[in-house]
Amino acid sequence: MTLQQPTVGIIGAGFSGMTAAIQLQKKFGIQARIFEWGTDVGGTWLANTYPGCACDIPSGLYSFSFEPNPDWSTTYSPQPEILAYQRKVARKYHLYDQAYFNTEVIQITWFDSLKKWKVEFRTGEDPKIKSEEFDILFGAVGPLRIISIPDEYKDFKGTVVHTGAWDSTVDFKDKRVAVIGNGASAVQVLPELQKQVKHLYSYQRTPTWIANRYQLKYYRGLQILFRWFPFLMRLQRFLLYVIHESTFPIFKNSNSYMAKIAKRLFTRDMTKRLEKKGRADLVPSLVPNYALGCKRIARSENFLEALSEDNVTVKMGHITNVDGNTITHEDGSSTEVDILVLATGFNVQGFLGDLKGA
Repeated sequence: MTLQQPTVGIIGAGFSGMTAAIQLQKKFGIQARIFEWGTDVGGTWLANTYPGCACDIPSGLYSFSFEPNPDWSTTYSPQPEILAYQRKVARKYHLYDQAYFNTEVIQITWFDSLKKWKVEFRTGEDPKIKSEEFDILFGAVGPLRIISIPDEYKDFKGTVVHTGAWDSTVDFKDKRVAVIGNGASAVQVLPELQKQVKHLYSYQRTPTWIANRYQLKYYRGLQILFRWFPFLMRLQRFLLYVIHESTFPIFKNSNSYMAKIAKRLFTRDMTKRLEKKGRADLVPSLVPNYALGCKRIARSENFLEALSEDNVTVKMGHITNVDGNTITHEDGSSTEVDILVLATGFNVQGFLGDLKGA
């Protein structure tokens, strides 16, 4: 009896969806159907295009293990470079021939009697709902997809832009700008905006631990070595993995000796960076006192430095009201701004959006 090859569907064409499609090809010879609501592969690296957008994990580690890249330009690669890498890999494995882009999956249904998944979808501007059936279905819909806009900012009368849906047509030159949040996207975008604006207000509820990124340039000679001797890339990946995983004991128990030493070193480094800029007054506000790892540690060599500039005001605590173009802070102060930059993250609980399952 000849076994029939199963049909496979994949929802999402980011790193996880691409990995599933490629491994199905390599190991089983299966050409999966990929559904992607974006216009290209890339996932979060296609959607996020704000100034300064980059990965805060070394590219030698944040890449496909089976497709090491000798051409990374820096330790932590910028968004355009990561997207270009994903496109290159997609072309190599012919993923563009397997994908429906600009396609919204409306509903997925499991038919137990047939042992099949039915995927209903709509492509582009065509209102017609189509469907395909699969024996196996992979869900590769990432959680960093649907932007979160808190209700209190929806009535702001000026220009509003979210880091997860960046509008490149907005002109920040000589404007008064408020950046809401201090997570990964705020840490990356704020130093870029600080160089352009008339004045920038950074609103943060709680401070974030900041580690120096130590961004290193990969010179042409090193790239050639990686290309000629691929085992060096595998060695680099292994070492990066070991280094990153070895930090786990620091976060496992905040009362451990290692955790206390690490916290002391982070505190010293952040304090020195602020004092070097002549802003020791910001130390009590910007250096956290909670345990390392309570929330994601941000990596940046210029965030603290940007906050120290003369055209930046740091506002710690809660925003109590937004009326017109005016932001009122819990300390009673009111600030009028032209542009509101929301670095408020994503709706990770409702990341499936309108997708229904049955």
